[in-house]
Amino acid sequence: MDSDVIVVGAGPAGSTAAREIAAAGAGVLLLDRARFPRDKPCGGGVTVRCAELLPFSIAPVVEDVVTRARLRIRDGREIERDGGRTLSYMTQRRRLDAFLVERAQERGVDFRDGQLVTDVARRPDGTFAVTTRDGTHRARVVIGADGANGVVGNRLGYDAIADGAVALEGNIRFPGGVPAEFRGRVTLNFGYLPGGYGWVFAKGDHLNVGVGGWRRVAGARLRPALRHLCRLYGLDAERIEGLRGHLLPIQQRGMTIAAQGSALVGDAAGLVDPLSGEGIYAALASGIAVAPAVRDYLAGAASTLAGYRAALERELLPETATSAALMAIFQASPAPFIWLMQHSDRFWEGACRLVRGETTYVALSHTLGRPMHALLGPTAAIGRRVNARRHPPG
Repeated sequence: MDSDVIVVGAGPAGSTAAREIAAAGAGVLLLDRARFPRDKPCGGGVTVRCAELLPFSIAPVVEDVVTRARLRIRDGREIERDGGRTLSYMTQRRRLDAFLVERAQERGVDFRDGQLVTDVARRPDGTFAVTTRDGTHRARVVIGADGANGVVGNRLGYDAIADGAVALEGNIRFPGGVPAEFRGRVTLNFGYLPGGYGWVFAKGDHLNVGVGGWRRVAGARLRPALRHLCRLYGLDAERIEGLRGHLLPIQQRGMTIAAQGSALVGDAAGLVDPLSGEGIYAALASGIAVAPAVRDYLAGAASTLAGYRAALERELLPETATSAALMAIFQASPAPFIWLMQHSDRFWEGACRLVRGETTYVALSHTLGRPMHALLGPTAAIGRRVNARRHPPG
């Protein structure tokens, strides 16, 4: 056997899974198709609750610290809110992902970049063969961290991710430093695209600008929306570099994410926050959650990786379901919710506590009132019907 475990994909989910599994004593081979460091379409925001999942600081790759938010609904009046202390860290995926891989290597992970995986097959003896352009590797466990509809899930018969959101983003460079009005804050614009929002995030020498929305209705509207966003904030859309689109996969209820000796983590499992579109938190959380199940499987204490699914059902999937319900309600009529974010201290403080990891979606729905929690499911269903009428597929 070449390795105990092969992890395909070295983003935050894959590198975290590899690091945690190796820390328990297993031999881990981590493969990625790209040469590192490599860039990745992503806003690059790491919330405080996300950073606190890691047993080390990400300070070496942080380019801006966010304590404030500029909030606007469409072309309306902008309100800036102060979080009082850190809400999020801004980084670049090319730096963050390379940093996380280095931490995995420190735990003994064998990392090989430039390795395009072309096939994954489960052998009659229950082991796996992972084929790259350079050869075939064998392992007792394989973890798919290779994104939505990646090769691991595809070859092993996992459900394809049929729906989600799409985003379009790029960078505007400011070699002398980004404008002061964008530093230390996130700039968010809501209501222009169904199922999403626009953003401006400050990095060390550039602004990341982007828009996103529901895949089924937003695709053709992304470029006009991005140009509109730039005009709204006094930015020149012609200066955008590295313009890229990407899919934000949303897990469907009942999707299989583990079977026998294989599992999917992060985007490959559709683990993106439906309300915010943020995926790094779930990537790290799923990478951590899969490790104990792999340890038990390798030790013969479990016959499958079902423990991973059970862990997510306890710790992450209720959050995803509540976020999806809140998203359906919010997108049916975003203006009142943004007004509350702008003007209600209770609402704003709840949002700040959420991104800091001091509360959860489930707990927040209770905090905002038992009637709201009781009505969450029915109200979300109404919201989904309203959204479907306003934005029919196609």
